Amino acid sequence: MSMSSLGLEPTYEGASGFENMRQENSYAAPSFGEGASVGAAGMAASQAVPLTGGVRNPPPQRGVIFFHILFKAAALLVYMFSGIFFQGSYVFVFVLVTLLSAFDFWTVKNVSGRLLVGLRWWNFIDEKGGSQWKFESYEDQRFIHPTDSNAFWLALFVTPGAWLLLGFGAILTLRFMWLVLVLVAFTCSMINVVGYTKCKKDARTKLSALGGSVLSRGMEMSANFWSASRANRNTSSSA
Repeated sequence: MSMSSLGLEPTYEGASGFENMRQENSYAAPSFGEGASVGAAGMAASQAVPLTGGVRNPPPQRGVIFFHILFKAAALLVYMFSGIFFQGSYVFVFVLVTLLSAFDFWTVKNVSGRLLVGLRWWNFIDEKGGSQWKFESYEDQRFIHPTDSNAFWLALFVTPGAWLLLGFGAILTLRFMWLVLVLVAFTCSMINVVGYTKCKKDARTKLSALGGSVLSRGMEMSANFWSASRANRNTSSSA
């Protein structure tokens, strides 16, 4: 099994996007008599979004968070209330929960992970039959909103835990047919947990390596500077 990592193009717009944001939030110079109201409105708009390094941080991506949670919650609710709304319809519940779990797996793997935390992973089997892991992560210090990150990781880890509890309940009540469905949903959610955990570790490793290279380069530049300054002093003293 081998692992590799790639750079991921940023989701948020770059310089042109931020320039557009600055143009949208800018306002013309007010005429005499309306300066106070316009100035207050401009101050309120500037305080609505925090600034980092002179650039407006993007707000939480609530739509992405909604779909990140939607299919997880739907699959769990359909399973838990199947005895009330779908009595005697095991096949229908099995198909519906499996489809919702598959939709959730695809959404988390390809959409919400990339948009909310800047990570993406995939796995394939090579010609030799070995498992190959590929990772993508942002390398440009893109701002990730804490709400996006917390919602992503909380939902990611809570979902397999909930299915695990439901699996124990199916075992205790001897509902082994339902246990098969729980195992299918648990597997779909747990694969993303493993993939994103590996991807996050890979991103931290790249960040540490980048920090070490920057530090060593800075120390090298500092040493060259002091060597050059000492040589200049010796030249001036001998002259």
